[in-house]
Amino acid sequence: MKIRSIFLMVLIAILLTGFFIQCEKIVYTYDDQKPQLASNLSILSVTDSTAQLYWETDEACHIQIKYGATTDYDSIYQDDENREIHNVILSGLEPHTLYHFRIYFWDFAGNGPIKLPDTIFTTLANEYSYLREGWQFIREKNYTSAKTSFDAAYQINPYLAEIYAAYGWLNLKIDSLTLARANLATAFDMERQLPITLAGIAILNMIDDQPAEAISNINRILNANDQWVYRYNSDISWKSLRLTLAQAYYQTDQLSAAQRELDILWPENGLNPNLPASWIVNKQTYNTFEEAFIAALNYLIANPEKIG
Repeated sequence: MKIRSIFLMVLIAILLTGFFIQCEKIVYTYDDQKPQLASNLSILSVTDSTAQLYWETDEACHIQIKYGATTDYDSIYQDDENREIHNVILSGLEPHTLYHFRIYFWDFAGNGPIKLPDTIFTTLANEYSYLREGWQFIREKNYTSAKTSFDAAYQINPYLAEIYAAYGWLNLKIDSLTLARANLATAFDMERQLPITLAGIAILNMIDDQPAEAISNINRILNANDQWVYRYNSDISWKSLRLTLAQAYYQTDQLSAAQRELDILWPENGLNPNLPASWIVNKQTYNTFEEAFIAALNYLIANPEKIG
């Protein structure tokens, strides 16, 4: 009995000793140190729509990247995982565009953010960026540079209907109607529903005194999207199409349809084909509805801010 008691006391002593030893291993720490870069920031690769960034931190961190075409940084990439090695791909970028970005990071304890300086990269060009630049040159009436940009787009992708449509519009601008017809016809054969092609063909229809065909082509665009705006030139849009459509209806003696288009473009125009007292445009009275209608169209062309 005495031996058993001694054995129990020894066992209890061993257990208590182990307990105290384990307690001594519990260490409570407080982290108030901000993380730091452990390597330089690198831009590993850039394509026409992506950029790959790499850097390391001296402890596990979560990150945020603000980026955009200006230092207003209109986009955000965020990774809430805490890690020391950061390999990030920004995607969905516009081609041939200079981007600004700034990196922020915090450690697991929330220390931070560490803010890296604003850094830039430029995405690579592709056929769409050359199209965008070419259309900008057209808006500036720099037709030689526009052709150079469209040529660059063609060299990258000679099978894109939108490039042939761009050539067609360029030739319309410089009155090369034979080339305009050929290029727009090629674009149409490649992609029959492309709005910018149909819009160009409608312009040719009006030049060739084919208003009925212009009506058909314009309505194909507007029936698909009544708020259509060409992405590379906002001057070509539902507004310019409806101006042409109103004129085409007028030329085919569809006066009610012509007035309907005018009402959409300029709801306050006040004209009524059947009410002579309404034939007033910009405080000037006209003897016929036809005269008043043409005056209203010309007024809108001169004052596009009135449209819509």
